[in-house]
Amino acid sequence: MFRATLKSLLSRKLRLVLSGFAIILGVLFVSSAMVLTDSLGNRFERLFQTVNADVAVQVQATDSAAGQAEPPLLTDADIDRLAAIDAVAQVTGEASATGVIPFRDGDGKAVPSQAPQLGIGLRASGGDSDALLRVADGRAPAADDEVALTRLTAEQAGVDVGDRLRVYVSSAYETTEYEVVGVLEYSGGRSTLGGETLVAFTVPQAQRLFYGRTGVFGTAQLRAEAGVSDEELKETVTGALPAGFEALTGEEIADEQASQFTQLLTFVNWFFLGFALIALLVGMFLIFNTFSILVAQRSRELALFRALGASWAQVTGTVLVEALVVGLLASTLGLLAGIGAAAALQAAAVATLSLPAGGLIVSPLVIIVSYLVGVLMTVIAALVPAIRASSVPPIAAMRDVLRPDKSLTALTVVGGVATTLGVLLVGVGLAGVAGLTAIALGGGVLASIIGVALLSPALTRPVAGTVGRLVSWGTATGLGRRNALRNPRRTAVTAAALMIGVTLVSTIAVIGASLKATTTDLVENSLGAEVMILTNGQQLPTGREGFDPQRLDEVARIDGVTGTVAYHFAIMTADGRPNQLISATDLAEAESMFALETEQGRLDAGDDEAVVDVNTAESNGWSVGDEVSVATPRGGDRTYEIVGVYRTALTAGLILPESQVEYFAGPLAYQGFVSVAPDADVSRIVAEVEAVMADYPLVVVGDRSSFVAQQNALVDTLLGIFYVLLALAVLVAFLGIANTLVLSIYERTRELGLLRAVGMSRRQIRRMVRVESLLMAVFGCLLGVGVGVALGLAASFALRGQDILSVVSVPYGQLIGFVVAAALAGVLAAWIPAWRASRLNVLQAIAYE
Repeated sequence: MFRATLKSLLSRKLRLVLSGFAIILGVLFVSSAMVLTDSLGNRFERLFQTVNADVAVQVQATDSAAGQAEPPLLTDADIDRLAAIDAVAQVTGEASATGVIPFRDGDGKAVPSQAPQLGIGLRASGGDSDALLRVADGRAPAADDEVALTRLTAEQAGVDVGDRLRVYVSSAYETTEYEVVGVLEYSGGRSTLGGETLVAFTVPQAQRLFYGRTGVFGTAQLRAEAGVSDEELKETVTGALPAGFEALTGEEIADEQASQFTQLLTFVNWFFLGFALIALLVGMFLIFNTFSILVAQRSRELALFRALGASWAQVTGTVLVEALVVGLLASTLGLLAGIGAAAALQAAAVATLSLPAGGLIVSPLVIIVSYLVGVLMTVIAALVPAIRASSVPPIAAMRDVLRPDKSLTALTVVGGVATTLGVLLVGVGLAGVAGLTAIALGGGVLASIIGVALLSPALTRPVAGTVGRLVSWGTATGLGRRNALRNPRRTAVTAAALMIGVTLVSTIAVIGASLKATTTDLVENSLGAEVMILTNGQQLPTGREGFDPQRLDEVARIDGVTGTVAYHFAIMTADGRPNQLISATDLAEAESMFALETEQGRLDAGDDEAVVDVNTAESNGWSVGDEVSVATPRGGDRTYEIVGVYRTALTAGLILPESQVEYFAGPLAYQGFVSVAPDADVSRIVAEVEAVMADYPLVVVGDRSSFVAQQNALVDTLLGIFYVLLALAVLVAFLGIANTLVLSIYERTRELGLLRAVGMSRRQIRRMVRVESLLMAVFGCLLGVGVGVALGLAASFALRGQDILSVVSVPYGQLIGFVVAAALAGVLAAWIPAWRASRLNVLQAIAYE
């Protein structure tokens, strides 16, 4: 029986290629994501091990102390006290900071970077040959107006030794010009460790810029005496540390730094795995359809096995063995392709980030998961066809007696119940029931998709039949329409695979269109400013990012400007609830600038008063008259009375009077808004405001249209990422259409021969097959668009109820484009099957068994 199964499999190997290809793509996605994240994680670990290779113990502020507005610092006396400990051979105080941004020499713009932009204090001995960072050209800075740059930083800024360079230091809130006296490189001649920019000052200048005074350090690095281990040194110095500091070994520092990137890579891994599972789910529809058709074609062969004594289990096992072989081969090819894809992506990441050398990490877990996913999904998808294979009565099959199609009533009822359940669960999730939101939404979307998939056979004739009449203009196309409708279950399963991908794409398209329409509506109709000053910070706002609000006094003097307002943002803890958005501004100006609507109380808050938006008030249980304790960085716990509740989609959170900025971590404004006269030249005003803000590299100035374009471009970028990832599932679905047609042509070989014998031309045969493919593609796309629009609208209306959206929009043009693209792709998917059908030998086809 096993030999017969393998022989049968080899005789139909071409028919299983496309179904196996779906598993190959899915496993490729799974394995490449896991290999890439493991390999990059290993490289980051090696990077930080290299950075901390010469560190026995590092003394640094504790996490809680480092988060303060003014973190504790090590004084020269602290350094001397640590150096006096017997086990310590050397102590080196370090002055460093982030947010040190050089400007380009050519256009005067800030050097852009997605990696950290660092500043350090470099001693005159920075050229030591055994140091991690050494002088490659020139010398180390010796005066307060001198700096040295890493080679990558110098290249990006377009400067060399002897040139002048403007540098912004966020901790000092200032931009200063320096002379470049040296170019630095890391050990091994590397220009960077991970794509970062680095500016080196003298130690005293770094201390003044980073900490506001000399004689202090942020961290200290310790070397142990001979014979003292890192752990022993750590234990020895711990008791001598100042309050707010801790000692960590170099290995612990490397692990701590690497863990931050590992968490990010873990998120990326699960993100990609989610799309891989979608593609595999679509592939299961393809495999199910493939084996269903193969079982139908082999009914006489399987019945003969039963007549010769094969049991029900043996016949079922025959089909499952074929599925197992297909799953194993496809998983192997998918794993190898995934490793290759991971290698290419890693090479691109290494080139971009200049990470240390290293190979791919292919863990046993990757191999196990790849085979489990590929094989299990293949076997599960083939299980129902396998059971169905053993249920055909042997005598009926041997006599070519076809069993009538089963009634669709039961399937339709189950599909209706599942769809209804899905709608109810989505409603529960969107209503925001505590503890059930994520589970209800996920379960509701899944149940809705499954329900519509089960309903699709009942919808085949009314929907696909209607579409078919629009493209049926002759005998050949009419036959193509009838072929698509003759087996509603097969057409529905093929279309359902496409429906899944299109559903998700359509849902995202509706939400994206609503976001873009909301941005346009709010800026054009609600915002009382023509010019916006925004900060592109890489971290959560604290008051240390942005611009000096006094610069708005200069902006107010520009001809045509009628008003300005500064907006300060910070993330603080309020009433014991962390991560609360706290802002401070001139409430009188903000009320008209942001169209604040008073829901309760009043909006003219005094020094110890605050106003809050309606959603934040509801989620925290706050109302007018309540007192809220805010843990401010510079003022400790301060109590504010809520005197008003406002509603607007332009801002949110607790708003304090502008006088309370003194308690934020820093004095900088994160945003600024400028109103102008009706007849003012906005482009001229934007240019003059840019000149005023030229010293702040993170600040971007624009008018309403540029702001809308920028925000919508961000939405388009996010949509593009989702579209590209979901394209894999859609590709698998179109492979399913092509596979169904190929198998259908084998099944209808005699029929095609008879059509050719009675006079149908090859062109008509090709047209008939293409129409059949087009109808399956359009039917699946229409189902997906319908379900996707419904889910997208539900989500959008729920977001509008939370004041996140103000406009709900349906991108009709884009959705029509999906359908047109599906029709064209359907025709393309039929190209090879149609060609094969038209090239059949007429006599051999008529005699085909």
